[in-house]
Amino acid sequence: MSILKEVLSRIDVSGEIERRERAERASQDFGFFCQYYLSHAFNLPMAEYQRVIIEVINSGEVRREHIAILSRHVKEKARSCLREGRFEGLLDIEPRDHGKTTRMAQAFPLWLVLTKQNVFPVIVSASSDSARDILESIRFELEHNEKILEDFGSLKGEIWTGRKIVLKNGNAIAALGAGQSARGIKDRYKRPTHIICDDLLKDQEVESKVSRDKVYRWFKRVVMNLGKGAKVIIVNTILHPDDLPSRLLKEIETETLKDWVGVVFSAITPEGKPLWAERWSLEDIEKKREQLGSFVFATEWMNEPIAEEERKFKSEWFQFYEQSELRNIRFERVVMAVDPAVGKATGDYSAIVVVGITANGQVYVLDAEGEKISDLALIRRITDKYIAWRPDKILFETQTFQEIYKNQLLREALREGIVLPVKGIKHTVNKELRISKLSPLVEAGIILFKRTQSLLLQQLEEFPRGHDDMPDALEMAVSEAISKRIAQPVAVPLGIYRHTGHILRGNNLYRRTAWL
Repeated sequence: MSILKEVLSRIDVSGEIERRERAERASQDFGFFCQYYLSHAFNLPMAEYQRVIIEVINSGEVRREHIAILSRHVKEKARSCLREGRFEGLLDIEPRDHGKTTRMAQAFPLWLVLTKQNVFPVIVSASSDSARDILESIRFELEHNEKILEDFGSLKGEIWTGRKIVLKNGNAIAALGAGQSARGIKDRYKRPTHIICDDLLKDQEVESKVSRDKVYRWFKRVVMNLGKGAKVIIVNTILHPDDLPSRLLKEIETETLKDWVGVVFSAITPEGKPLWAERWSLEDIEKKREQLGSFVFATEWMNEPIAEEERKFKSEWFQFYEQSELRNIRFERVVMAVDPAVGKATGDYSAIVVVGITANGQVYVLDAEGEKISDLALIRRITDKYIAWRPDKILFETQTFQEIYKNQLLREALREGIVLPVKGIKHTVNKELRISKLSPLVEAGIILFKRTQSLLLQQLEEFPRGHDDMPDALEMAVSEAISKRIAQPVAVPLGIYRHTGHILRGNNLYRRTAWL
């Protein structure tokens, strides 16, 4: 019997050592905590950015190595909000369906109260009901999660309500809905140590300026006064250019809001990769874009919302033609415009757009292509497009069209016996204003598209947010075609048949017939 007792004792000691080791590891490694104790909610590895954000919050400071990693996932224009040093508040902007509520509003407070001492996180959500739901999920884990009970024991304290729970280890969690009074939110003598705000504005209220102003004032008056020295963490998706996170981002950028940092993530990184590849492949993300439409996708998945009053191009304005219609159309003028990604940010497209204009001023977008390709591949593509469409002009913006690039392009074409009609364009008007001038032409149906030109249509719908390479090329081509309609130089008689363009030039003055 004594031998059995000794064996059981050793097993018990061994088990106790394992429990302590797990608990110790969990206290240092949030990712391990989630994947071991909350494996039912975290069945995929955390993305790199998710691990770094937790490390930043836990350490209370942004270090150089954090910035180096996060900068790969954040667009260049948002990097100014990511500063080295200690901080009081963190604005974490993430796309839909990237686990931000589960990770930051549920698992993170649970991790704090189980593994840290003297902590009192407060969860703030859009309504008291949603805040209570989050706290209820935490209560459930504390009461029923066998792994947590085994390693940390039963921690249910005397206060165990829908608005506040106090654990036996002395830590506490409270829940608060946006607009609610926060008077008396404290645990005995302790004020909140962490304030975690999760999507403070309801979807149906985002278009109301009154609602946006109300939440902003409440946040400044109530949330930012909950506890001196408390870390304020906002996890949100930007739903409107004037919503709370958008306003706070501007204040962080201008340093009106001091000792704050902000990070803005999109489902697709500046390098063109999925932000959380284990969860969303590029193919899945593009499928989601098709399902939602560019306008909603830009808001909820790219964190680049466009207010209704900001929209320059609406999807319902786009009018289309069928390829078969080109059989009997004669074009007065055909123009190609190229917007190369030479010297531009990683992730930009090299855009080629070809338009044809008829005698009555109808503009057909004959070809629209945007790719992330090398300079040499783009030169080859330009030559191919010229052979296919025989445009009167090939336009480049002079500031991006470097002389060395121009010479390379012309040499490549000469190898095939082609002299390209290249023309440099020097813009004197702001790009956004130039592209915006196409808006009435699109709305009136003067510019017609093909349904297959999805990237161009997408960038138009997302304008002035997101990529504008293809709208820029479209504007150059359309402006040139319209401005030169009166001048009709004599065409060189040349019959051409190509499967992509199917354009015939005859002896008439730039009267081209396209056929299939």
